[in-house]
Amino acid sequence: MKNSKPLLTRRDLIKQLGFAAFIMHPLLRSMALAASTPFANAPRFVMFFKGAAFQPSQMPTSLAAMAGTPLASLQPHANDFILFKNMNIHGGSPKASYQEEHGAGLFGCVTGNSLKYTSNDSYFAYTDFESIDIRIAREYQARAGLSSLPISSLHIGGGAHSDADSVGLGQRYISFRNRQAGDSTYGNAIEPIQNAGQVYDMLMQRINLMCAGSSNQPNADQAKLRATLEQKKSVLDLKLKEIQEARSKFGLDSEHSKKLDGLLEGWREAEKLVSAELANLGQNQGGSGQMCPSITRPTGNGTKKQNLDELSPVHDQMISMVQLAFQWDLTRVVAFTLSGASCGQYSPSRGVNSAHHSLEHANNLSQLAKVDAYYAEKFAGLLSALKKVDDGNGQTALYNSSIVFGQECWSSSGHSLKGVPFMLAGQGGGKFMSGRIVDAGGRNNNDLLISCLQASGVQASTFGMASLCKGPIV
Repeated sequence: MKNSKPLLTRRDLIKQLGFAAFIMHPLLRSMALAASTPFANAPRFVMFFKGAAFQPSQMPTSLAAMAGTPLASLQPHANDFILFKNMNIHGGSPKASYQEEHGAGLFGCVTGNSLKYTSNDSYFAYTDFESIDIRIAREYQARAGLSSLPISSLHIGGGAHSDADSVGLGQRYISFRNRQAGDSTYGNAIEPIQNAGQVYDMLMQRINLMCAGSSNQPNADQAKLRATLEQKKSVLDLKLKEIQEARSKFGLDSEHSKKLDGLLEGWREAEKLVSAELANLGQNQGGSGQMCPSITRPTGNGTKKQNLDELSPVHDQMISMVQLAFQWDLTRVVAFTLSGASCGQYSPSRGVNSAHHSLEHANNLSQLAKVDAYYAEKFAGLLSALKKVDDGNGQTALYNSSIVFGQECWSSSGHSLKGVPFMLAGQGGGKFMSGRIVDAGGRNNNDLLISCLQASGVQASTFGMASLCKGPIV
């Protein structure tokens, strides 16, 4: 569902409006954004990452028949995601001087780019390049309508470790900004928050300001919020007056006046929203009209945990935090790490007592399937949670999201970056047709990331290494 009405350029406006274009152009651009569907060109993005990929041989042949596969729990969401088969990372061979697949799989998954090593082992891998979540967050921060989001990107996890962080941190992180002068080896990496209570505090601090009536914030905070809203309303009123004057100048029946009609309506809607926020300030609901949440503060902490029986409630609590953040539009970008690469996790309740990484080397497919089913269940839990968030217009947060199920290499007789199963859930605000299996035919995951970029309004034809890119795959 592409936007068929691009924004007017300054040159177009000068041709049509003359000198007034120099004054009106910034206003026109702002109004075009304000009047557009909020998520149409700025869908939410989630990188949902687990170490070690699903076994290609265990993937379903049809989304209508996932029973008996690790993806069985996703059957109720068969129409909510795309399963990519035969997709490669790094062209199927690590793009680095040292040839190993764990580090190449992780960094290739999230950056689509090359990596380096401080020593010849996957635990010593690092990158100089930004990850897809940071690229999208950076784009949103540059937009007038999104730059004021309270949290540019939310980085959370539970068990966000490899099986040996004591050896090296090269398998731990999934989010990176571009390296800057003076950065240490992992100075450009972003540490995920693994304490669900800490995430709760961060979110509720913002939400309490929006729900001033039931907030435990001091009155000074409410006064500051009211002053900000009143200033915003004053600016909007001034812009409405300017548009009315411009409309009058061009004549009620002129072509130019008609071009400003949509502009005027957009500003009026923005003014109504601010007025509603002011009216709701001091009452028991936020500016969005939602009742203030009454959620018990979670206590789960996934730091240094590898037992999935202990991590399961932490992962569930983090999913609830993502749901809360999206419900209140506190952020549009989330990176969620369920495990690092070279995964050391195990699940006694499922009869799996060996680390996932060890099962890979042992080629224990039956045990791997049991652990993989766990991650699919959590992915299904996230999709269910986002489907409960009402974005209005008959749309849900799931519809207005692009959610990548990211992984690294898979193992049989050896590790492989070829034929890695990827999933893309949500419709990206109407950009993606879900409910199908796509044969990637050996194309790289870079093309999936490009699809997410373009859904986010970034008209890029490459992401990561240009040699690995062919363009958007969906």
